[in-house]
Amino acid sequence: MKLKLFLIATLFLCKVSIAQDTLHFMSYNLLNYYGSAQDSATRNPYFRTSMAATHPDIVATVEIATESSSLGFLNGVLKKVDTAYHIAPFLPGPDTNSSLYFLSNKYSCNSNSAIHTALRDINHYTVVQLQTNDTVHVFVVHLKASSGTAEEANRLAEVNELRLVTDALPVGSSFIICGDFNFYSSTESGYERLKENTGTNEGYVIDPIVMNGTWNNSGFAQYHTQSPRTRSFGGGITGGLDDRFDLILFSSSINTNGPLRYVPNSTIAYGNDGNHFNDSINHQPNTAVSFAVANALHYGADHLPVTAKFVFVNGWATGAGNEFDNSDQRFKIYPNPARMQFIVYRSQLSECCSLTESTIMIYDLVGREILTEQFIEKKTISLKNISAGIYFMQVSDGEKTQTEKLVVE
Repeated sequence: MKLKLFLIATLFLCKVSIAQDTLHFMSYNLLNYYGSAQDSATRNPYFRTSMAATHPDIVATVEIATESSSLGFLNGVLKKVDTAYHIAPFLPGPDTNSSLYFLSNKYSCNSNSAIHTALRDINHYTVVQLQTNDTVHVFVVHLKASSGTAEEANRLAEVNELRLVTDALPVGSSFIICGDFNFYSSTESGYERLKENTGTNEGYVIDPIVMNGTWNNSGFAQYHTQSPRTRSFGGGITGGLDDRFDLILFSSSINTNGPLRYVPNSTIAYGNDGNHFNDSINHQPNTAVSFAVANALHYGADHLPVTAKFVFVNGWATGAGNEFDNSDQRFKIYPNPARMQFIVYRSQLSECCSLTESTIMIYDLVGREILTEQFIEKKTISLKNISAGIYFMQVSDGEKTQTEKLVVE
């Protein structure tokens, strides 16, 4: 029986892998990247090591000096890892700039518009996934640095300019806001404004990591992104890892029922094993990455990259249509969509068969098993511990296996 279930689960995962595409997303502050001869000689090899280890689908960067610099990172780093990397249109701003890079065999990006603020522009990129034709809006920010009342007010003003744009997006839009936010706590006004749900639009964001209070403390060590070094060289901040400045936030549709879904617990400060508070990332041991990668993160920049995973669900975002339905269903599930619970039972088509014990398994969109129940003829399945979204069910009695989509509202 266990072997059969293993084979069934394997078949299910194959179906899921065909029907979806996982977006590996990265946000990285490159520390005044000029793409100069010095960068090419000293920093590019380190960047190539970290990019090869992560191989992200989309890389959003800040602290790019010029358009020439952005092309230097593309050609001197990313294309050395994968020639499929392309660059989104570049728009120079009044201060340091952002650049967006993507794998052109999976994505396209022909749109970049600037949201002007009192300090730096916020860039709005429109990315299209080629397989599904789904659109993702990517906003790259680099908010005012430093602590203090005046700096917090400046960051809030920048966020308010951004909210004017996200609030105006159509309902159900998928958007990601990433970059260097320079927030110090969960109570900072700019951070709270980004997350504020006014009930009149969907321009607010979800932070998948809950960190209540001041972030500069050892209890949040695994989430810190600045600084991976304790001594000064080539500019940048020192002092060891103690601040969470770099974030990847996303729209409510990504958290609920949009065509793009966040993979739970996938957001990480890459290379941070949680054991380097006020220490350099390459101080051994580092249980998260190899020594070579830890060195590359240490010497490349004064921020760690943040990575997260998302899944395109190919238009399975609404309705209860079932790609796996057939006319000889042995099991019925009702209701679907479901809220607090649903019922699984044997249909009339199976009356000829003996009522042996059956198993129902529920998987999320990346193939992780989140619930398993046994029943004989009929059972009510509670959904109280399952978040709203789209899932897949496998129901098997050992003779026949049935796969269906489950929509939890």
